[in-house]
Amino acid sequence: MDSDYPDHQPDIEERFPYECFTRWTWTEVAGWCEANIGRFDQDWYRYGTDIATGVVGWEPFDHYRFRTEQAAILFRLRWS
Repeated sequence: MDSDYPDHQPDIEERFPYECFTRWTWTEVAGWCEANIGRFDQDWYRYGTDIATGVVGWEPFDHYRFRTEQAAILFRLRWS
């Protein structure tokens, strides 16, 4: 399956099947994820901001993926 994300890796969706989106800055979110979810690329993954969205007038957002459903729910409760 193709993806709109340039750093897309096919195994990311398999390792981190639960996806979430946020408009909060990655510096705030990543620190929170490390403290509350676990380690990057072990418990969660971030694709990052698609800067092209600003060109077409959409608000930019970051795309995160999580290993467990519980982590994704916790993320959504905090950052949605």
